[in-house]
Amino acid sequence: MSYILKSLKVIAFLFLVVTFLPLSFLVDVLVRDERKKLFYFSRISSIYLSTALKVVGVRVKLMNEDKMRGRNKNYLIVSNHLSYIDIFVIYSVIPSLFVANSELREDFLLGAIIKYSGGVFVERRNRAKLLKDMNNIKNILNMGLNAVIFPEGTTSNGEKVMPFKSSLIGAAEGGGADVLPVCIRYLKVNGEDIDSGNRHLVYYYGSVTFFEHFFRLLGLRSITVELTELESIEASSGLTRKEISEKAYQLISSAYTGEQASRVEDRRSRKI
Repeated sequence: MSYILKSLKVIAFLFLVVTFLPLSFLVDVLVRDERKKLFYFSRISSIYLSTALKVVGVRVKLMNEDKMRGRNKNYLIVSNHLSYIDIFVIYSVIPSLFVANSELREDFLLGAIIKYSGGVFVERRNRAKLLKDMNNIKNILNMGLNAVIFPEGTTSNGEKVMPFKSSLIGAAEGGGADVLPVCIRYLKVNGEDIDSGNRHLVYYYGSVTFFEHFFRLLGLRSITVELTELESIEASSGLTRKEISEKAYQLISSAYTGEQASRVEDRRSRKI
């Protein structure tokens, strides 16, 4: 039965990919205005990734989503990073443009998907290129669109939120948009609490390849993830880039580890 379900999910994903890429390519060719093009990219991606979450069996619980649901402002969205599913989760709630590491540009499938979802590739290790990439992010924010960054720079194993790299957060200051920290927590997989024994099924870390992990993910029955909107940070508040980064880190880390501790305590109390 699980083999049949996994096969159906693979077929559904292939259908989404082979319809998403041509549609976005047409937008790229036919729409000349850059803002409109990126706007369409973000909306199309939001619809497709929301559908992809349903295919995988991901249920998203939203907490304090008044800014994410509101459409009167745009934000530089800052999040902790555990899996490529994080992108799906955020896009399903708030249409955005994803800031990705430049290495993904060369990936046969992921590179094309990121490109045609309006994603921005950044080279963090080259200062000259990084400044140019930051200007691209500022332009997106100045257009009134949302941009998403994962300042940890990579995914983690979920034990804690890793320290933030502050460079890209500086884009908010010149982009006229506030910083909106959000916290992602995966709560359950196949109906069981996420722990050290099953987290590898969802979290993307270590030496496992993307396709190896992805096909393993398709074999899961269900995933429950919580997305919490935290206190927004005004880019014009007088705080430096590093201070904004540190404040966002503290908000996200406290929300993440606080909930982690409460779940552990809850499991202990149930055992007692």
